[in-house]
Amino acid sequence: MSVVRKLSGAGAAALLVATAVGCTASARPGEPTTSAGAPEVRTDASRLATCVELPGKPERVRWRVRTLGIVDGRAPGPTDHQLEGVIWLVDGDAARLSAGGSWEPEPSGASVPEELSPTLGKAHGWTRDTALEDGAAEGAPHFLLNQEANALYVWALNPQCQS
Repeated sequence: MSVVRKLSGAGAAALLVATAVGCTASARPGEPTTSAGAPEVRTDASRLATCVELPGKPERVRWRVRTLGIVDGRAPGPTDHQLEGVIWLVDGDAARLSAGGSWEPEPSGASVPEELSPTLGKAHGWTRDTALEDGAAEGAPHFLLNQEANALYVWALNPQCQS
């Protein structure tokens, strides 16, 4: 007699659930997953400059590109990627940028991930100059400036990084 025939209704249901759970990703349904874990935080300003045109001169940077959506290999098609980073500017560059544009207060602040800066996500005083942004183009970067921190927060959906 086969193993399948020996299982009663409750036993078969338990086997089916165990098999289904074993074949799924470890995240809850609808949550992003990656096979390699958290995205690498990078510190190379020259590589970041190939992905977004930097409006100021960086002193140092922390940035990453993360995959959005569910990455499980079962769904065909493209997956979106989001670049996000913090650019600490050389002394005086935040003031120069602020004076040269029409920066308006950003009421929602910046959602700077802790991996990029544990303190800037809680900072106040973020401003935005929409003239720096080309909202119609996919991959166009968005910038928030914090003059007090001498920093820019940048993000872009599907950036077109040059090799």
